[in-house]
Amino acid sequence: MPFGIAYDIVCTLSRWSIHGFYREIRTIGYENVPSEGPIIVCSTHYNMIVDPAVLANTFPHRRKLHFWAKNSLFGNKIFNIVLYSGGVVPVDRKTKNNKALFAATFEVLRLGEVVALFPEGTSHSQSRLLELKDGASWAALEYASLVSDLESDNGDNDKKIPAKALIVPVGLTYVQKSKYRSMVIAAYGPPIDVESFLEDFKKDGRSTVKRLTKHIETEMEKLTINAQDWETSNAATMARRLLFSDDKRVLLEDYVKITQSLVNFFTNTTSDEILSLKNNLNQYKTLLDELHLSNTDIARYENRSLTIPWALYTFSCEFVKFAIQLPFFLPGLCFHWPIYVLGILSAKYEIYEESRAQNKIALGFAWLTIAYTTLFFYIWIIMFFTPLGFVLAAGAVFIFAWYHIALVDSHYDTFKELISSFRLLAALCGGKGSLPRDQVENLVEKRHVCLRSLKKISEEYRSKSDDMRVVLEHREREYTYEGKKLR
Repeated sequence: MPFGIAYDIVCTLSRWSIHGFYREIRTIGYENVPSEGPIIVCSTHYNMIVDPAVLANTFPHRRKLHFWAKNSLFGNKIFNIVLYSGGVVPVDRKTKNNKALFAATFEVLRLGEVVALFPEGTSHSQSRLLELKDGASWAALEYASLVSDLESDNGDNDKKIPAKALIVPVGLTYVQKSKYRSMVIAAYGPPIDVESFLEDFKKDGRSTVKRLTKHIETEMEKLTINAQDWETSNAATMARRLLFSDDKRVLLEDYVKITQSLVNFFTNTTSDEILSLKNNLNQYKTLLDELHLSNTDIARYENRSLTIPWALYTFSCEFVKFAIQLPFFLPGLCFHWPIYVLGILSAKYEIYEESRAQNKIALGFAWLTIAYTTLFFYIWIIMFFTPLGFVLAAGAVFIFAWYHIALVDSHYDTFKELISSFRLLAALCGGKGSLPRDQVENLVEKRHVCLRSLKKISEEYRSKSDDMRVVLEHREREYTYEGKKLR
């Protein structure tokens, strides 16, 4: 099933969009994915249409992906052309006949290409994987059975038999999935060979499919963070931020392993002191969220009194830093400010977390398309529509976009620190509309309590808990390993 120009266009536009929104997208497990042969990709699904964009732009060896879509979408002639050009595979969900259901999928696999799907069935914001549906397992085993029959019928003939499809589990982890300039981890696990399931499948198809689905789920869980509830997940998140200075020293390659180890620790260790720490960590996170502050904001007062002079000094330092950087960033800020406003508004009115990132990216892309097109033609008009003017206009737009992206991270971080330092100063001064001082003092004290308890418990359980030992070993390595860029 050949790809048309629509795939390259959509893939390019989505690459620009996600790399403009996220600070870094890290691919892990590149070596696990074969460079050729049929593959069924089973990915987690936490972030709506952002997930296919990340998959298509991180998949190893630059292999193109066919995504599933219900066949009713192919009824419109225009949609039909675009979808087929984009490599989308129609699936007939109404039929009970698996061979009819997966007919187009089998065609793709016979060509040695890649089919990508999301076996959870829907995008979500749960603290763990949803129970997987059986579609991927049915497709893989039905296709393997078909290939096996062809091998039997072929006998000693030289007719080429297509290879059986491997299943590649994928875990997409978003550090903060709907936050601008956050980070993404695309982890590709070892491929699953269905050959060992094939004999049982021919005897008892349904139970074998269930067993393969469970195996796929287990492999996907290894690549992601899974907690039994949000209280455990939030406690692990805050513990990681306290231990690793708000994630600044967590390598993305270690992010999932460290967080899952903390989740396991809070799940498997149930003493009163652990439950108390877990409760305090959740309270600390709730207070931070309510006051729109981060652990880093409160960490400034770790060894100091919460006084107006110190808050004023902190704000002054951040203001001077921001003022020095502002002239370099101001042109890009003036040009791009509608994106930030649109992002804030879309997040305010979107109740579903998994939809916020796609809305922000879509609105931002729409604005940039209009703004940069207008800028291009403005420059070209000034140059009297000459060929040289066309080249200069295109070059100016490219350089301006590159210039903004190159500077956005450092300035964005500085701006956030300036705002938080001002909010804390206003709270201490008792300014109208500012944060209540007692809440800020409570937050600082809560951080002290959590940090002291966490350090004590982590050392106490270092020899008792394999999960805590893993966390502390990563912390010591990443704090002492000099000369390596952590981001």
